[in-house]
Amino acid sequence: MGDNSPNESPSSQLAFGGIGGSVLRLITASSQCPFKTSDGVLLNVECFGPNYGGGGNGNINASTADNSMHKRSMHNSDEWPLLLYVHGVCESAETWGVQTLVQYCAKHCWRLIVLELAGHGLSENKAGLGRATCPNFDDLVNHVVEFAEQMSGKFSRSRGFAMCGCSLGGALVSFAVQGILATRRDNSNNGSMTEQHEHPDFYGIALLAPSLGVNPGAIPPSPVVAALKALSFFLPSHGVLTPIEHPTYACPPNSRRNYSGRWPLSTSSMLLDLTSNRVPNDVVSGNVQQTMEGLPSLFVLMGDKDEIVPLQSVLDWFDAVPLSSDNGEKMLTVLKGAGHGFFHERLKENKKKKTAFDHLFEYLNRCAKKDFE
Repeated sequence: MGDNSPNESPSSQLAFGGIGGSVLRLITASSQCPFKTSDGVLLNVECFGPNYGGGGNGNINASTADNSMHKRSMHNSDEWPLLLYVHGVCESAETWGVQTLVQYCAKHCWRLIVLELAGHGLSENKAGLGRATCPNFDDLVNHVVEFAEQMSGKFSRSRGFAMCGCSLGGALVSFAVQGILATRRDNSNNGSMTEQHEHPDFYGIALLAPSLGVNPGAIPPSPVVAALKALSFFLPSHGVLTPIEHPTYACPPNSRRNYSGRWPLSTSSMLLDLTSNRVPNDVVSGNVQQTMEGLPSLFVLMGDKDEIVPLQSVLDWFDAVPLSSDNGEKMLTVLKGAGHGFFHERLKENKKKKTAFDHLFEYLNRCAKKDFE
């Protein structure tokens, strides 16, 4: 098992900073916006843009990016739309996927804001819980709702925001929709959003290989599942017969923000219950329609070779999702030959083939277009 003790504190190190003499041209976070959740957990948030610095390895901003198709480059950068991103299990803000997302946000004039989940990256966890330990899915969902509220309030001059999540983060974003919509209704009713520039539009959600199902072959026999679930109550942060995480996606490669080793028992138990019981039952019972009611738009990106989440499971969930109006966009794109980890793959120069990020930003820019025409 690797060393899982972060060597930084939220106030001392920005994401992708501290790369020294590295030849990597990484864009460093411009600031951190940590906040304490309603249940008392201090979460780290990394903010990128509008001046996308390269930590000494270059600089990308609105004047140097390819903005020929984006009229928002002519607007005050405070008005740029926000992309609020939630990572997957064991990950952090320092991954290749996030860095590529930063590069695309710089090119398309979006401000990227990355939440590090409780027990991940530089974020704290509840008392008694170790790193990457996630015992309660609904607690994490509430954290994502509060993340959206905090950041849309902090960057209130933005024209709008979209939520985005990968793997576990995708599932969390989907379950957070009702909380986000309810919070916005409450704020509107109490008069805190009387002026439009103080109320960023909620564009919708983008889910990348979301954990909305599980390959049946990955589920242990029932007696083993029951035994591990019982053990997780007593040893939630211990890894016993659980998947092993190798953070080959870490960026820079020596980053210590990502968890290494066997998944904590409670994390494995939570994900197994979510993907094998809760989501399928929600689809059958019609609960998906209730939890997603009022969603402005939905974009899902899946690989047809996903070895963890069956494509059919996501299709079943997708078909059950309603939109708030006939004008709302609902799209699912399947990447041929892509597995579950496509978000973290290093991009190769191929102008003839669309990348996952090209598809994502086509959707995002359609969402934001109405605010910048």
